[in-house]
Amino acid sequence: DPSARSPPGSPSSVIDANKKKVQSIIANAKKESQQRKREEERERKMKENMCNVMEEKKDDVERELWEKMAPMAWHNSVASPDSIFNETYKITRDVLRDTASRGGYDVIIEVGCGTGDIIGEMNTRQLVKIPCIGVDINPDFIAFCKEQHPSDQCEFHVADAIKLVEWWQSMGFHLKYKKPLVICVNNTLNTMPLELRGAFVDEMLDLAGPDGLCLVTYWNGNFFSHALVNYYKKNQPLCGTFDLHEHVDWDNRILVTPSNYLTHWQTPIEVQSLLRSYDVDVPNIEKTPKYCHPHIHCAGLAIFAWFDQQSTSKSKAYYDSDDAQKFYNDIWGEDELHVGRYDLLTEQDRKTLTLQQQVFRAEELHEQELIKLIKSHTLPGNTDHSLRIVDLGCGYGGLMRRLWKEGLVWKATGCDISGKMCEQARRRNVDIGADKDIDILEQSYLQVSVGDESADLVISMDALLHAGPARQRKAVLEAARMLRPGGWMIFSDIMQGETVNAEEMQPIYDRISLSKMGTIKNYQEALEACGFTNFS
Repeated sequence: DPSARSPPGSPSSVIDANKKKVQSIIANAKKESQQRKREEERERKMKENMCNVMEEKKDDVERELWEKMAPMAWHNSVASPDSIFNETYKITRDVLRDTASRGGYDVIIEVGCGTGDIIGEMNTRQLVKIPCIGVDINPDFIAFCKEQHPSDQCEFHVADAIKLVEWWQSMGFHLKYKKPLVICVNNTLNTMPLELRGAFVDEMLDLAGPDGLCLVTYWNGNFFSHALVNYYKKNQPLCGTFDLHEHVDWDNRILVTPSNYLTHWQTPIEVQSLLRSYDVDVPNIEKTPKYCHPHIHCAGLAIFAWFDQQSTSKSKAYYDSDDAQKFYNDIWGEDELHVGRYDLLTEQDRKTLTLQQQVFRAEELHEQELIKLIKSHTLPGNTDHSLRIVDLGCGYGGLMRRLWKEGLVWKATGCDISGKMCEQARRRNVDIGADKDIDILEQSYLQVSVGDESADLVISMDALLHAGPARQRKAVLEAARMLRPGGWMIFSDIMQGETVNAEEMQPIYDRISLSKMGTIKNYQEALEACGFTNFS
């Protein structure tokens, strides 16, 4: 409870002082809240509809659009001396040259190499002495690259980015190169279908291996209006004609033309949040480049983001794997995803229930116990009202749906890094009609798109362990940011003792891809540092 931040005369103190008056205030607040809720719902639907339209256009036709794009037309639009991107392309090549030389990488592979204006030109201009490999889904682009940049040191291939590692190994490159620099530049990642981007980042990390490095670049949203006027308007034969009022979302810096060309320009903070949704934590935004170390840096029209295998908890790749999905569905079912309270099973339960039924019953008991804690701490005196709730690592969303059935949800937001689990959670919410009150975000709980001090309660069940002790502290800080003064964080987690045998713990660490688990002391120190009090 971050009550240490509560101002004098907070709602809790007023309730004690004047119960009747507060009952009236609560009634009025509920009425106002209902109106506000309806307005928020209308706004949410409008944004959702717009996003759906954009994603339908993007997912259905954008890949086809890029596959059909004429290589020379594209090359001329970005590489000509008067193009606004010309200087940024030069900066990108220089950054890659410095990163490769300082880090001692033995190969550069560019995924989505287009017409070779980065990887091909680096080789043609002899900016690097190591081999360069360009990959693109468009065979015409690859043919163009081979014609424009013939070299023994630079080769180009048609390949699917989502099967990057499989292709890499089939070519025998994994035997030849041990320290790759894997890049995806010029906003290419944002041209991929939304549901494939996280999987592609996993492929980049796997290909880079423990000694390699990844670099992606996005277009910087601070220059969106400049790009609209000086590039997209000037290249309408390529991008399509459009109206600045009808086809541009200025607030979110998105252009969708009638010909289905889409571009999205983001801010550095948005890029940082986006990467975290892929389970890649790049915490530092630097004014000067650090080259071989994970960080974000802005130069020209681009946002550069370096990261490696140490930047990820590997949770997303694990939970989105077919093996994990089958395991959790078979063992825990389609609603829950946490350890049960087997100590609360009765003798009758143990005698009459099958093993799987005992698993389901133990999960149910665990949730019921957590709900008792929630009611006792957030609803003093059995006050009848609902809460604004955020669930960190919500999995299939079962706990939020149970709270919703109990009438405790005013508005709930669940976040999880696993795209497959988010899809299942949304389906289950629709099945029971809870989708209007429960939102599911495919995001890391280290950075959630929920406003400051906008939640009454932050919950989590056995999900924070996957972040490891250092990132657990970040998760607690994020919970403190979202909670209103006087709000509560109530969670359960699987922890280790303060003193453990490292050898005995190693198989567990290997199973969850960690070198250490959290402890009660670690959590309490993190909570206290963020202003939480009233531990129980």
